[in-house]
Amino acid sequence: MSITIAAATARIARQLPEAELSLDSALLASARLMESMLLARQADGIEVYTGQTALMRLAKAQRTLIESQNDMMRIHQELRGIGQEVKAISDHEGSCPTEGFLGAEPLRAMA
Repeated sequence: MSITIAAATARIARQLPEAELSLDSALLASARLMESMLLARQADGIEVYTGQTALMRLAKAQRTLIESQNDMMRIHQELRGIGQEVKAISDHEGSCPTEGFLGAEPLRAMA
């Protein structure tokens, strides 16, 4: 199946922000879950260490989501470069991630 550059550009332009937002949504949902888990530990009769392993696994999943967001920003930047290279998009600023986001140290290196 063949697709024109214009059609591919339109599809990518529609699907890329959707993919980026889905990572944000997953991170928000996991943050809400973390809050609920911590609140549940404050209930009467619950030991303070209850669910600690689950909390650690959730924190690891959150780190992975943040790393995935960084990768998605890199993908966005790379696709932008390809789009400019094949003249599918213009070279205007403001619509894509900048080097400032991508140059940050990953959380794993900071931990």
